[in-house]
Amino acid sequence: MTRGKPGTPRPGGGSGQAGAATGPAGAGHAPHSSALAVQAPFSTVNLWRLKKLSWVWLATAAVCITLLAVGAPLNMTLYRMVLPFGLGMAILHSASLGLTAARPAAGVLVSLVPMVIMPLVSDPHGAVPMPFSVVAMVTQVLVICVAGLRSHWMLAAGAWLASVGVGVSSNYLSLPGGQSEGAQINVVIFAAVSGGLMVSAVVAQQWQHLRAELAAERTLSAEEQSRRRLAEERTRIARELHDVVAHGMSVVVVQATTATYRHPGLTEDLKREFEDIADNSRRAMAEMRSMLGSLRNAEAGREMGPQPGLGDLPGLVASARTAGVAVAEPDLSGVEVGSVGEVIALTAYRIVQEALSNVIRHAPGATVHISLATTQDRLKVTVVNSPSALGSVMAQLDRGSHVGQGLIGMRERATIVGGAVTAVPTPGGGFSVVATLPLISINKARTGKIAT
Repeated sequence: MTRGKPGTPRPGGGSGQAGAATGPAGAGHAPHSSALAVQAPFSTVNLWRLKKLSWVWLATAAVCITLLAVGAPLNMTLYRMVLPFGLGMAILHSASLGLTAARPAAGVLVSLVPMVIMPLVSDPHGAVPMPFSVVAMVTQVLVICVAGLRSHWMLAAGAWLASVGVGVSSNYLSLPGGQSEGAQINVVIFAAVSGGLMVSAVVAQQWQHLRAELAAERTLSAEEQSRRRLAEERTRIARELHDVVAHGMSVVVVQATTATYRHPGLTEDLKREFEDIADNSRRAMAEMRSMLGSLRNAEAGREMGPQPGLGDLPGLVASARTAGVAVAEPDLSGVEVGSVGEVIALTAYRIVQEALSNVIRHAPGATVHISLATTQDRLKVTVVNSPSALGSVMAQLDRGSHVGQGLIGMRERATIVGGAVTAVPTPGGGFSVVATLPLISINKARTGKIAT
């Protein structure tokens, strides 16, 4: 800095398959084993970020203390300020640097106060830098730089213009002996140095923003690529399932439909049984195509065609009877069908369907009772089957890695709509599946729409 002349002043459902049974298998099977929570490994990323943040604030505090320790004595010795002004202005100016790091706009405004007051209360002694001390100018340069790094460029530019304006004004209004050549040169040097560092700070901030935006774009691109690969894999799986399952089901439909022509001597009972087999196979193929369609397109909504509900339970029961299970007509006396939404009706239908499938697989010949009732705002679905001697033997033979998938599926369906499923053996040796579902699904309550 040029010296003046002497004397001038900154982040369920049904098991579907048998497992280890404690009794005869039925509507549900195998206890639902809870998955063990896997604890994520310790990561030091957040800890390292906290350490870096702590170091930044520690460095800021050290700079503020240093500026205070140097500025206060200079104010009282070379600039002959009285103690309240000399110490007070040094504290206020150094504190404004820390405040700028936390609240840029407030810090900039506070920093301008000492810049205006100090020339008015100083009585410089000897050839000292004017209109401000070197410590005051360094502090103000740091305030402008921190503002450029921490806020919008307009705030940093405003802080620079205001600081230079205060310096120019001090040359004309505050100096006891009028403006001097040294004081003018000091203001020019201050304006050049602070302006250059301000531009550098703004460029550094914009560079950081560009890096953050580029990282976000890369993350988004990686997620899009991952979703694309997932969609391709889902399509491949759907295609393979269709090729394998649809062919087999089509053969069953053709054989069952043409059985009466290929075997003219069939009795009426056998003809009806083949017709039931063909109908059930067609229904299974239609549902399979619907599920494969959803598998091909994860974001596709449900089909425009009607989904099964409580009114389709008699057809489901009739289908189960053809498989040798004695199923009584569902008891719907305690249900007001109009009060059950489409989502809940579909969920109840699927739970009953899975429970009957379990009876057919694990307790053939058992007697099944289905009842539905509404209590306040809940729908209770109960499927209970009697014991089956043949089912007990099958449960012991059919053990494998597929244990409990049907029960898991039931529970997942119920949980999605805010309900619950309980599957337990009955005291008489049978099995009971009880589902409790809300009359309004959680998804509908939150979004105002019905989604399946």
